[in-house]
Amino acid sequence: MSSTEGRLPAYPFGLLSELRDAANEHGYRIGPEEAGGWIFFRSASAPGEIGLAAANGTGPFFLSLMLPGVARALDAQPAAPCAKGHASAFIFATRDELHAGVQAVYRLSVSLPNFPLEKYENAVSGIGETEGERAQKFRIGQNIFRDALMEYWNGTCPMSGISSPALLRASHMIPWSDCTTDAQRLDVHNGLLLSALWDSAFDAGLVAFDDDGLVLTSARLEDAALHALSLDKAPRLQLRDEHRPYLAHHRNHVWIRN
Repeated sequence: MSSTEGRLPAYPFGLLSELRDAANEHGYRIGPEEAGGWIFFRSASAPGEIGLAAANGTGPFFLSLMLPGVARALDAQPAAPCAKGHASAFIFATRDELHAGVQAVYRLSVSLPNFPLEKYENAVSGIGETEGERAQKFRIGQNIFRDALMEYWNGTCPMSGISSPALLRASHMIPWSDCTTDAQRLDVHNGLLLSALWDSAFDAGLVAFDDDGLVLTSARLEDAALHALSLDKAPRLQLRDEHRPYLAHHRNHVWIRN
């Protein structure tokens, strides 16, 4: 594993400005605070703290994360040790890679399970249980869930590549009405960000996904739909372990095999 021990103990103004830009441009605008060769930032709109560091002005660059769930989900090269009180650290060869890493951290921080649930609970606090108020809660929850999926999937349908928000849908694997808790309803791992046609097919049980992310089709899916979905070119869905129980439920209870 790469080491973060080579980080500078103090930063010249130019390099400090570059690290600040990497944080500020991607949602982390509270700070900086310096300690132990790390420059720390927080966000007003995402949980957790990040630490940035560098070995010199041209790299490598280091990113330390407080949130374990985000650290597990981040696709980057690990490094050690992380900042005190943090969960993990990562190394990036270039400034562009560091910027992409910080952007991914912000996106994951606002979409992984606890944050959408907390946002929902705060939003519905004080709303009652009349029929109209339950409908209001449903709309609030659906909007928060969609926003979380937009962040998690980087605003793009992973199957079609479509990124126009008007053509994207927040698709539940376990339908909202079948979920047993609000945590389950708002868990991004219980959802996919799909283009309208893919969403309709998934919701109707005409397509599903196996545990490796490969598309499964129903015998009832007509040839025109097969062609429109471009199933012969469909990519493998990138999954985490947390997705798999939800997808299994969809295969067992929603997917129409024959």
